[in-house]
Amino acid sequence: MMMYQEERLLKILDYINEHHAMSVMDICSLLDVSRDTARRDIVKLVQEGVVIRTHGGVALPQLKKEIASYQERLIDETDSKSKIGKIAAKLVQDRETVILDVSTTVQSVAEQISAKNITVVTHSIDIVGILSGREDLQVYVLGGYLHTKNRLLYGPSVIDKLRELRADKAFIGATSIRTDGLYFPYEDDVSVKKEMARRSDQVIVVADFTKFTSKSVYRLDFDFVDILITDQEVPNEIREVLHNKNIAIIQCEENDKYEEDNKDES
Repeated sequence: MMMYQEERLLKILDYINEHHAMSVMDICSLLDVSRDTARRDIVKLVQEGVVIRTHGGVALPQLKKEIASYQERLIDETDSKSKIGKIAAKLVQDRETVILDVSTTVQSVAEQISAKNITVVTHSIDIVGILSGREDLQVYVLGGYLHTKNRLLYGPSVIDKLRELRADKAFIGATSIRTDGLYFPYEDDVSVKKEMARRSDQVIVVADFTKFTSKSVYRLDFDFVDILITDQEVPNEIREVLHNKNIAIIQCEENDKYEEDNKDES
């Protein structure tokens, strides 16, 4: 099964803690990934300041506490994505057509869908990989040029194909959520997500708590959104905007408590 980047980084950090250094080939061997994927993981760890780059790999920095705190954050984020994905996956009903966006949180939705005879529409290479082993559903891949870094297909043909479709639900991620909408790093992201929303009866945004403090560049208006699923309390100013726009908020902890209360009563 394909791992999230967060899970790969945790395995790399565990190895470095024990061996003090790790080469690109070590990463490829340990995680069974390509050299390009190994290099992307190295770049991420170096950017976060938790390892130092060496010739051919990475090494332990002087301060081990930096690695420890980053490991804790990765564990929290991976767990959050899994919880969000579990709740979102329950919204998919048998025989529906669903659009799945490119996002690690949406990947978690894909992994936990149990509905039968559905059709999944996506331009995510990783989601295609996750669902390719299932014989009880159909996967329609939105074709285009391959973006190797972001693991997606892009170009005008993606939007052209979306215009020919009708879906019951679309699950999209976000790089940042502010009071005036969702934000993404590329202009093309917004164009694709707008078309996904237009072609779907219901749009569900899946995003963990880190997205409320992140920043990005290109905006998608909340008018395209019906439901937000997240793992922690939504900041008051954003919650008020969502309420005014009649966007439902599903929070993992509250949902877990609801299920536990029902279990106790049964």
